[in-house]
Amino acid sequence: MRNFRRDGVHLFVLAWALCALLVTVLWGMGELQRLRDEFESVAQRAHAMVARKLDQNESVLSSVDALMAASRPFEASELSTFARELLPHYPQLHSFIFFQSVPLAERPLFLRQMSSKFGETFYIRDFDVAGSRAWRPAAARSQSLVISMLEPDRPEAGPMFGYDIWGDAYFRPALSRALETGQRMASGAFELHEGGGRAYLLFQPLFEDREKAPGKLVGVVGLVVFCDRLLQAPALESLLPGLDLTLYQDGVLAPGAPLFQRLHTSSERDWWPVLRRLEARLPLSSVAQPFVLGVARDVRVTDLALLPWLWQQSLLLAFFVFAGLVHLQRMALRHERQQSDEAIFLQSERASVTLSAIHDGVIILRQDHAIELANPMALELMGMAAEEVVGRVCHEVFHLQAELAAELAEDPIRECFRTAQPVVLAERMQLTSARGQIRSVEGGVSPLFSREGRLIGVVCALRDLGPLRQRTVAALEASESKVKEHLEKLSHVARLHTMGEMASGIAHELNQPLTAIANYCQASIQLLEGVEEAPAQVNAALRLAVAQAERAGEIIKRLRALVSKRAIETRLIDLNQVVGNCMFLAEYDLKERGIEVVQLLSGYPVAVLADSIQLEQVVLNLLSNAMDALRDEPMMKRHVIVHTRREGKKAILEVRDTGRGITPNSLEVLFHPFFSTKPNGMGLGLSICQTIVEQYGGLISAENIPASGACFRIELPLSRQGEPDRSAVPSPDGCGAGV
Repeated sequence: MRNFRRDGVHLFVLAWALCALLVTVLWGMGELQRLRDEFESVAQRAHAMVARKLDQNESVLSSVDALMAASRPFEASELSTFARELLPHYPQLHSFIFFQSVPLAERPLFLRQMSSKFGETFYIRDFDVAGSRAWRPAAARSQSLVISMLEPDRPEAGPMFGYDIWGDAYFRPALSRALETGQRMASGAFELHEGGGRAYLLFQPLFEDREKAPGKLVGVVGLVVFCDRLLQAPALESLLPGLDLTLYQDGVLAPGAPLFQRLHTSSERDWWPVLRRLEARLPLSSVAQPFVLGVARDVRVTDLALLPWLWQQSLLLAFFVFAGLVHLQRMALRHERQQSDEAIFLQSERASVTLSAIHDGVIILRQDHAIELANPMALELMGMAAEEVVGRVCHEVFHLQAELAAELAEDPIRECFRTAQPVVLAERMQLTSARGQIRSVEGGVSPLFSREGRLIGVVCALRDLGPLRQRTVAALEASESKVKEHLEKLSHVARLHTMGEMASGIAHELNQPLTAIANYCQASIQLLEGVEEAPAQVNAALRLAVAQAERAGEIIKRLRALVSKRAIETRLIDLNQVVGNCMFLAEYDLKERGIEVVQLLSGYPVAVLADSIQLEQVVLNLLSNAMDALRDEPMMKRHVIVHTRREGKKAILEVRDTGRGITPNSLEVLFHPFFSTKPNGMGLGLSICQTIVEQYGGLISAENIPASGACFRIELPLSRQGEPDRSAVPSPDGCGAGV
């Protein structure tokens, strides 16, 4: 049965395709004939338009003949006036030129007249319009035809005056024929000198007395005809878009040569494939302008009248669709039923797999509070098997109650059944199973509605909080341990630096008295050498004193060398991270004193080679000084600004406060050891900070910012990211070793 239906559908499609193909062939033949007739009509109109313009060109030259006959002798000014009045009425005419006949004997007189007319030296030149198109002096010829009048006389056409057309090989054949026959003659197409497009010249020779042929040649009148405007046909283009017009020169000079081609403007229709190209060649009945008009057009899909074809195809398709509708409808219904069954199965399978895979316990209760479904996680929470749970009332299997509840609270499941609204379990909720197992849970109870909006049950979603609490406690303990270890490192570094500074200071202070003692003893020995009765015991005692002073100096020298030459391990660190660690450690003190910290940290890592613990000691010391400076300020004015940035090859860290600043006298000795502005201060904090910063090639300075407080600035060499230098940096004098 199924094969029969499939064969019926195939037969239906095949019959429809054959009928549609037959209708398309008949329609296409009719459309091509319609387009051919339309094209031929437009081609005839284009032929008439071009023929009319050619007639206008010859009419202009006929008017020149009439003007010559009416005015004797010939005056170039009258011809110029005539040209100015005539040219605006004929858009296809580019310019009106008079080539004056200049025999070799009259050449000097002609040059003087033209030089007087233009006010400068006048030359006769050649141009070679079809070759190099470069101006050059014309050779002396027995006969020259030189441009002496040009209308319109535009500035860009100035170089044309003096052009001898008789010396141009391109124009000479047509010009010779015109002079021999005394008739009008058209030249080949050429590019205009000023870049205005393609044109051709229509020559008309002028003789003094046409009745006495051939008569004396006065000159040649030339019409420069725009090829482009000659073929302009906006009306035809709007009537039939995509029309290509070509003007061929059909004559003795160049039979069949294309004079000019005007292609249609590209449009959206050009994207469609060409079905056929229609062409026609129509000769133009002009003796002086023996041209042939070529008309062509590409027939594309968009030119076809698709609407009737669509109507035919639609009716044909509707007939076949109606004929097979019953069969297809039955097949569609059967297919939809199969898809629905498959969708229901897939949805049920997804829900089952999802409930089995999630780590939350899901329990579905019916309206009678009996358990309809419990996923594996819910069974694990209750510590029971599915056979012991499904079908039983939920309160016989488990209870939900708040831990350490002070008053009686409504059961969340009953509350959800009563209000038909979702209920979120309170904090520290416990699930007690029928076997006495107690679990801390969180989650909620949501109502379950039927399609009509009637409450048919609830869904309990429970999550065991036991593992989460264990992970949270472990994370807190690890964090506290890490903070404690960090604080111990900072304390150790501070003690080492203090000891180093004290050792350096003590060594410096003891060196001077020891040196003085040795000097006094040496002087005493020299004094006793001149005394004859001096006891020998005194001299020996003084020498022993000198030796012991030198021995003490040597011990101090070794102590200073031991303190200063210990190496420090450096690594690549980020100043932004150092500031973050310090903010975490000083957070409690800042909040307790009501100080607001503004962190203006660089958006990029500020990498330096240093020891993180030592730099954190420096920043914490500066933060401590800033907190002390803000102690007497109002709460609203207690601000500390920490700013990190890059400046060229330097890493900058600034700590600013909004206190009262530093006195000018204190600024000069601020970093000296044992100098302090605090009543109980030792004066070693800033000195240690300076030692730490300078041992990494850096610089620390302090300044007052007007109306803002003090600013401590740390400059360190900026390190290239990802290329840390692990070399050991020797510690300067007074810095603790091994920090």
